[in-house]
Amino acid sequence: MATITRVLQVSTGSLSLPGGNIPFWGFADALRVIPQLPGPIIEATAGDRILIFLMRNFFRPIGEPISILFPGQENVLVRKIPGGPFILEPVKPQYSSGKIISFTNFLDELQDLIIEYSFIARKAGIYLYESGTNPEKQIQMGLYGIIIIRPPGYNNPGHPNFKTAYGTDTNSFFDVEKILVLSEIDSVMHNDVLPNVYYDMLKFKPDNWVINGRSFPDTVNEDNNSSQPYGSQINCRVGQRVLLRIVNAGLQNHTLNLGGFVGLVVAEDSFPLKTSTLDATYEKTSLTLGSGQRMDIIITPNASGEYYLFDRGYHHLVNNDHFPGGMMTKINVSS
Repeated sequence: MATITRVLQVSTGSLSLPGGNIPFWGFADALRVIPQLPGPIIEATAGDRILIFLMRNFFRPIGEPISILFPGQENVLVRKIPGGPFILEPVKPQYSSGKIISFTNFLDELQDLIIEYSFIARKAGIYLYESGTNPEKQIQMGLYGIIIIRPPGYNNPGHPNFKTAYGTDTNSFFDVEKILVLSEIDSVMHNDVLPNVYYDMLKFKPDNWVINGRSFPDTVNEDNNSSQPYGSQINCRVGQRVLLRIVNAGLQNHTLNLGGFVGLVVAEDSFPLKTSTLDATYEKTSLTLGSGQRMDIIITPNASGEYYLFDRGYHHLVNNDHFPGGMMTKINVSS
């Protein structure tokens, strides 16, 4: 099996929402530095080794300790490594914490500032990775991302697991796949948070609701055509099986209406509900996801048109108290 390697940094950034720009903290590919919400998707096949290097960001740091947790993954090994697996080109002197650092002491400072996480991707499913340091604050500030683990043979047209989320006999075959990561944002908190300063989460009061880091109507823009890279509009044809992989990365519960479709829930928290001996799949027209919960649901449109998937908490469908907005996206079904 392969080794999937990713190098991540944590960086400060600015989130563009209909109400204006809001500061956030996000994971970024180390070479890009620009943070995103949610963080970069990490994709592997069951049996692969996932190797993640968390590298300190010298130039846009959040100013406090960071770490990563991998809920649902077993036997995660963590170690500090001196210098890391990087080839560093000579750089001009840069500023860090108000002092000038040369290339030499840049390397000195780097010695203890790279952490390696490694684990075997044992089980197909969709998972979160998220901050493990002050998570009540750092996750809300944006430090979370998605890991997708595919079943073996997923890309092989001749394999029984081809285009399935969990393998043969799980009723998880699909034609179209869409990942929808739900969250909410308290703009007052995001503007007031200071590094290494306690924030009273009893004051938490969200005023923005997002899918993949965007509020409607930005949610229906294509990938890489908005402030955040992942769009959430679903495009399909009549009769196709559409797999919606819905993850609640926020702190609130959210109930999503499926736009009038009846969906088949095929997995919860990456546990398939159908096996070769038992079928516990069930149908729903709306889904309620608690904080941190994940669901895989398949819809099969039988008529062309435009349909809207939206949060049933109607106060979550506004931008600056104006409807429509917030946690809503569109399903385009062509004939």
